[in-house]
Amino acid sequence: MNQFKTKQFLVLALSFFLSFSASAVDIWVSPGGKDSEPGTQSRPMASVQAALEKARDLRQKNSGSIKDGVQIILQEGEYYLAKPLQLGTEDSGTAASPTIIMAEKPDKAVISGGVLVTDWQQVEGNIYKARLNRDSKLRSLFVNGKRKRMAGTDVPVNGLGNWGKFTIEGNETWAFGAGTAIDGIKFASNDIRQYKNPGDVELVQFNIWTEKILCARDMEQLGDTTIIKLQQPYGAIATTMAWAGKINYKKSFVVRNALELLDSPGEFYFDRKSQTLYYYSDGEDMATVKAIAPMAEGLVQIKGRSASERVKNIRFEGITFSHDHWQLMDVADSHGFAGIQSLGLATKYIPGGNWHPTEYNSTDVPGGAIQVENAESIEFVRNSFEGISSGIAINLVNDVKNSRVEGNYFHDLLGNAVNIGHPQHYKIGDGNIFPESVEGLCENNRVANNYLRNVCLDFRQVEGITSFFVANTEIVHNDVEGTPYGAIVCGWWWGNSELAASTEAKNNTISFNRAGNTHNVLDDGGIIYLLGEQPGTVVEGNYVFNGPRCIYPDDGSAYLTIKRNVVGNDSYKWMWLHLWTKRCHDITARENYVKNNLLMDNGTNNTIEKTYSFREDEWSDEALKIIENAGIQDEFKDIIPESEPDKISIHPAGFKERDVFH
Repeated sequence: MNQFKTKQFLVLALSFFLSFSASAVDIWVSPGGKDSEPGTQSRPMASVQAALEKARDLRQKNSGSIKDGVQIILQEGEYYLAKPLQLGTEDSGTAASPTIIMAEKPDKAVISGGVLVTDWQQVEGNIYKARLNRDSKLRSLFVNGKRKRMAGTDVPVNGLGNWGKFTIEGNETWAFGAGTAIDGIKFASNDIRQYKNPGDVELVQFNIWTEKILCARDMEQLGDTTIIKLQQPYGAIATTMAWAGKINYKKSFVVRNALELLDSPGEFYFDRKSQTLYYYSDGEDMATVKAIAPMAEGLVQIKGRSASERVKNIRFEGITFSHDHWQLMDVADSHGFAGIQSLGLATKYIPGGNWHPTEYNSTDVPGGAIQVENAESIEFVRNSFEGISSGIAINLVNDVKNSRVEGNYFHDLLGNAVNIGHPQHYKIGDGNIFPESVEGLCENNRVANNYLRNVCLDFRQVEGITSFFVANTEIVHNDVEGTPYGAIVCGWWWGNSELAASTEAKNNTISFNRAGNTHNVLDDGGIIYLLGEQPGTVVEGNYVFNGPRCIYPDDGSAYLTIKRNVVGNDSYKWMWLHLWTKRCHDITARENYVKNNLLMDNGTNNTIEKTYSFREDEWSDEALKIIENAGIQDEFKDIIPESEPDKISIHPAGFKERDVFH
């Protein structure tokens, strides 16, 4: 858990109690309560879902007691979910009478999607086993609060090429046309043996700015060669993408999730057939250990009925969210993780691999631990997100308006912290993944004063905070550091796509953020990365440091104002501003303070002026003021831990591109 400074903690706790409205209905919940109880402080209910149902009943009865709102107050403890909390339009509050789900004591109430794993038995040496009642792959495990990793190869192994042919007829729901793809990948049998449960195995490979996770369906040994056959059709989708989406079948892979690979402390493997969880102890006392296996596919789902019937006026505050589970992208019961860039993941086969002609309708984004759709005035304030396994912690994905994610602590996430919007919002109302009555632009949202560390641990091609086609969106005063790829991205659509520019994105601000020490694993991209035409969009007052192409408006970016940023980059190799093509146009960069004034401007009708260049540590007073103002504001600085969290890694050391910044 995030450790608050004592004085700040007391002040914050007092503010929580003072925020309880005397004229609002309070529904109390405790792990030791009973759902048959009335929900008073002395007789609390047991589950959050039951408390939500009680609040819903009060609203349906139009009870006068809720005139000033409903507060569901979680007492200290852990609240285990078998499935996500569901909130719909019937749970909506109003501006005067909101529904607030909050912790009695900040950071002391945990909503967990996991189950405790007990009764460990020694197998041999430091390997232990326990029964776990589930029938799907387990991708995460937590022991005494620490994330453990799937059993895998300690050193990446090289492939020997592709194998087989998979035929796509072209009339499948997951295909944009007919074609063929590979059906497997070959390895030397000295490197990869045939494993007992091949359907559990995953292959991981990176390529410049992308990283793939391929799932196996079977294995076969032919002489001195082992063939890993891919789950289909996702294997075909993942192996036929263009550009950096391509796979090199003779490049190195990490092979993981087999019992035969369980040979190092901190590794685990779950045998679905026997429902047995194996763990290689890292020195813990297995008689007293607290082990949690994530089970719930997500933790909270907030979904309205349509763009005209939204969920409204709900806030979560002071809660820790942990231990959700995600089985990767699912296409026709096959799984994997692959995309040409960022969070836009492939879900349909495209002959030739070029996604632009599909108007990005071949892509989707992962579900979030918190999934928000068709919603308005939704707030997540001062929560902690730790031990999250979904591709996204908070996903404001479709038709989310006037909402806020502020003052949250994000740490130990397999995916990113916050996403806004969807790549299919290139056109609104075209009836693809979202029906016409449901689809809506995400706009007037605020992502601010959040602290991000150890994010994108497994889904490493994704930036810490992402947004697609959005409008009037504020991404401000966040603190993002140590990402495997970029920190913040806003926009979608490329100038070389031969598609007309989308007119949806506009008037966004990516400002006053502190972001740096990025690109620890993958290449290309930027610390702050922008795409597409975004009239009225401003990048201002950020302090970015130690990363390549620090501010990077990519192909087709236009109508941006980049001003009064400070770029601290000791490397002479990388640029503070990267406008690499003539299709980057009508961009103004003014009054920026940079170390090593290296930039590229091959664009059209751009203005770059009043750039102040510095060497070593000789910032001017004005630059120092910008640095001081960037990042988390005073009101929320109590969420910053006293020391930097320890780095977490679930991959072999050195498993990264050679041409990365660090």
